[in-house]
Amino acid sequence: MNLFPIKARTSLLAFVSLFFSTITTAQTLAGEYDMISGSDSRTPTGRNKTKELKKAAFSLVPSSYLVQYAGSIGLFSAGAGWDYGRQKQWSTDFLMGYVPKYDTDRAKLTLTLRQTYTPFKVQLHEQISYHPLRTGVYLNTTLGKQFWYKEPDKYPNSYYRFSTRLRINIFVGQDFSYKLKSNSSYFEGIKFYYDLHTSDLYLVSGIQNKYLKFDDYIGLALGVKLQIRRK
Repeated sequence: MNLFPIKARTSLLAFVSLFFSTITTAQTLAGEYDMISGSDSRTPTGRNKTKELKKAAFSLVPSSYLVQYAGSIGLFSAGAGWDYGRQKQWSTDFLMGYVPKYDTDRAKLTLTLRQTYTPFKVQLHEQISYHPLRTGVYLNTTLGKQFWYKEPDKYPNSYYRFSTRLRINIFVGQDFSYKLKSNSSYFEGIKFYYDLHTSDLYLVSGIQNKYLKFDDYIGLALGVKLQIRRK
């Protein structure tokens, strides 16, 4: 018996293929720019052009890989992220999550797009930094034909006010970063983070149902982020 329906597997394969083809293409371009930099570097114009092209190629390559436990996007999830901004205060992550079948007929996969903002940091040590605040929003979808974006015709109009396939989540948390001393290692550092989160559905339920407890609509996520060294 297949764990995932055909449509879910097709969507998953398409996502994975697109994701890795983008990374491979960017890495190939970056390598090619390294190879031609010798000939282009003979003139100031050539050096500037090569530098700009190489920077553009590397911007497509993930700057971090991460794994996460919980977070309403699966029991476990993994993915890649891009850190940017003058102080690397912005981060965009793509994650794929796994949800065990529990009391349903099959396990499920989820896809998540997350935007994170860390406005400031505290340098605790030469190698250790602390972000007192990390916050943001993420969109999560669950693969499977039993979930839908638009309410099926079999239900009365506005019977369900929320999509069962798409969740909008907000979160707030903190993180600690440890920078590796070696300048030759593939990874530049490691980050540990936690987030408190809630979704559009949980938030409305918490407001409308006063009997719900705090932990009924607020969840906890724990994660590790491996930061890649940029050459």
